[in-house]
Amino acid sequence: MNKVLFSTFTLITLLFTTGCSPMVSKYRVTIDAITTPDLTIIPKTYIIQALEKDTNPKSLKFLYHKKILSNLLQKKGYSLSQNSVESEQIIQFDYGIEKISEEVQTYSEPNVTFGFSIGHHYHPYGNDFGYGSYTTYSKKYSYYNRYITLLAKNNTGKELWRVDASSIGESTNLKKIIPLLIESAVPYIGKNPKEPIKIVVKEKRAKSE
Repeated sequence: MNKVLFSTFTLITLLFTTGCSPMVSKYRVTIDAITTPDLTIIPKTYIIQALEKDTNPKSLKFLYHKKILSNLLQKKGYSLSQNSVESEQIIQFDYGIEKISEEVQTYSEPNVTFGFSIGHHYHPYGNDFGYGSYTTYSKKYSYYNRYITLLAKNNTGKELWRVDASSIGESTNLKKIIPLLIESAVPYIGKNPKEPIKIVVKEKRAKSE
């Protein structure tokens, strides 16, 4: 086996055995925001409610994402209120996932052989390599739209601002993706971009103990 192949195999082995993979998942996120004209949004007291009537606000999933949203709002200067009467903003929160497309891709890979020949004899662990036949594979890919909506109203029901964030991809792991969408959306509260903002968000690594 030549030095290049040996080095490649050594690196792959090291990464798998040590768990130090350099791969970090990235998500393309689209953010759209709109705010009531001539209204300056400043941090106020707030409560968080479910936007959709069929969403269970006491479910563990909703409470998990609600806590993340609340922490980010507090970092921006918002103060959590105990009830809607005392709060200056009622922030309605929704999140979800929907399948948007499915496709089958076909590709071929060469069957690589390693070895060398001496006379008419072939040795499988030598330095030469070559391509034999090809193997054809088919794989089905499903793509999903993962999204969140933040809609703020005052006590009279007037809409103050709204932020929507979404990301299209194969993963259905909302526990990983929704926090990234929330974090991407919060900075655009009170903004009025002329067109949707497109950013790339990197998945955060868990801190080693």
